[in-house]
This record gives sequence, structure tokens and C-alpha cells, in this order.
Amino acid sequence: MTTTRPPRPIRSKISTMPRKQSEADQQLELYKLITEKQRIQEKLEMMERQIQQLKSRLTFVTDQIEITEQSIQNMRTVNPPSVAKKPDSPKTVAQSSNNSSNFQAFYLEY
Repeated sequence: MTTTRPPRPIRSKISTMPRKQSEADQQLELYKLITEKQRIQEKLEMMERQIQQLKSRLTFVTDQIEITEQSIQNMRTVNPPSVAKKPDSPKTVAQSSNNSSNFQAFYLEY
């Protein structure tokens, strides 16, 4: 009884010799370079637009911060902060009349 091996796949031959340069190869290389240049220019323009938008937003936020701080200062001068009263000691609402229970109920304020 003989066993047969599956056939080996045919491998492509790799040549280390450079191809002969032709006009078509140069045209393709030129197309690739022009396409890359256009892509880079578009990306640069998009980034410049984003920078302008971010600067505009930063200016707006800075103005809002100043307005809010001024509003806080105005409120402090018109209405000085009042001192909060300390709550009295906890008040007993009900006490158990049963001597066997040691529980007491308290009223707590939050």
C-alpha cells in the first residue's frame, strides 16, 4: 500500500532584478505623487479650518468665563452670604413606653 502526498503548490519566482523603466511607469509615479500632494493640501486646509473654529470657540468660552465671574462678583456684593444657623440638638419625637425596649426615635434634619 502506497500513500500519495498532495502536490506542492507552485511558488511564484521572485526576481531581484529591477524592471526596465518605461514611460508608463513614470506616468504612474507622477499620478501617485500628484494625488498625494492634493490629499496633503486638502488635509492641511481642513486642519487650518479646525484651528480657526477652535480659536473662535476658545474666545467664546473665555468671554463666558469673564461674564460668569463678573456675575458672581455682582451677586456677592448685592447679597452677602448669610451664615447658616446650626440646627438644635436632635429632638426626640417619641420614646418607647415599654421598659424592655431601649429604642428612641429622633427627628433629623438634612
